[in-house]
Amino acid sequence: MRVASYIFSLMKNGRFRRRNWLFFLVLSFSFCLFPITASAAEEVVVVIDPGHGGENLGAEYAGYTEKEINMIVANAMYDELSKYDGVTVYLTQNGDAELSLAERAEFAASVNADLMIALHFNMSEQHTLFGSEVWISAFGEDYQEGYAFGEAVLAQFDTIGTYHKGVKVRLNDNGEDYYGVIRESHARGVTTALVEHCYLDHENDTDFYNTTEKLERFGRLDATATAQYFGLSSQTLGVDYSDYEKVQVELPTSVVKPDDTPPDISYIELVEADKENRTLTIRLSAEDYDSGMLYYSYSLDGGETFSTLRKWPEADTFQFTVEVPNGITPHIVVNAYNKYDILAESNDIIVEGFPLVSQAEPETETAQPETSLEVIAEAQNNVANTLEDVSESSTKENKEPDRSFMTFLTISGICIGSLFVLLMIGYSYLHSRKKKRRRKF
Repeated sequence: MRVASYIFSLMKNGRFRRRNWLFFLVLSFSFCLFPITASAAEEVVVVIDPGHGGENLGAEYAGYTEKEINMIVANAMYDELSKYDGVTVYLTQNGDAELSLAERAEFAASVNADLMIALHFNMSEQHTLFGSEVWISAFGEDYQEGYAFGEAVLAQFDTIGTYHKGVKVRLNDNGEDYYGVIRESHARGVTTALVEHCYLDHENDTDFYNTTEKLERFGRLDATATAQYFGLSSQTLGVDYSDYEKVQVELPTSVVKPDDTPPDISYIELVEADKENRTLTIRLSAEDYDSGMLYYSYSLDGGETFSTLRKWPEADTFQFTVEVPNGITPHIVVNAYNKYDILAESNDIIVEGFPLVSQAEPETETAQPETSLEVIAEAQNNVANTLEDVSESSTKENKEPDRSFMTFLTISGICIGSLFVLLMIGYSYLHSRKKKRRRKF
């Protein structure tokens, strides 16, 4: 700037002679060959906050404890993000400390953090919800920047297939940010996003976190999203996100309130009732003008019980098919849920004509199993009685061996006596024959 001012003053005073023009041309040519480079930008400062710690365990389910898996994700994120150029990374804790929410926010403020990322895993009261979501501040630049970062995170999670539940805000009864770490950070001028990676208590999400390798993968995805958001590059990883286009969000002029109303439309129509194959095809139309749709579930008994939640397809109207169990007249009702898990119940439809009971088998065939069972039972009783008799006789033989021996002697005596009688009869017969022969001679 000083050089430009000097040249301008020479031209203004008419003192810009021929030799000055020569100097000006040489100077301009030098600027073209050796352009002045801007001073290096200040490093980005990121604070990673693994949620819970110490006696504060967080969510517990099926042998998993949230504070432990948060730490695994945090360490993996720290290692990955540290490989990028132009970023300084901190952890609020690297062991098992129990920090207050204010202490976490205070630490982030003390290192002039550009962003703090609180790492968590989710659970729902009825164990019905699943998917990934990011909670941010509802105020000013914290909302603007937090929303853009949250979308970058969820875009990374999309690559592994978690269900995209969106970036959200939540307020307490005082109209402040509901989550303490976000509220305390906003009060200290630090933008903070709370990442709920998935639900520990739903089978749809189990396969995303059930090994150390998968938890570390979450950490690397968090790091990649952070690098994209700040436009970082890494010679070590061979990536450059300087051209990454993050989501553009308007700066809110007032507090951004969450959607606390049910979906505006929830309506069903019967498309087909296949009574032979016992299926129903239903057309569902639902829409929420404020926050969009997220889940749906159906009931076949008029709303007494519902199916598990299903993902909402990318359409306001779609069809789905359900099986009708034997023995009921289907009474269809559908619950449609918006982004904030608030439901609207549809109209109901009763479909007559389905058999109330399944077709019975012929009576002779149904009687056979009962008869067979009776015969088997009787045979088992007979065998048991026989075994008891044998056991009793065996016991008696063991207790009275002398009586058995006497019986044997008696039978032997009878046999010997009988044999003696037969021998005597034979002898008498032969003797009488000899006498008759003597008389003839």
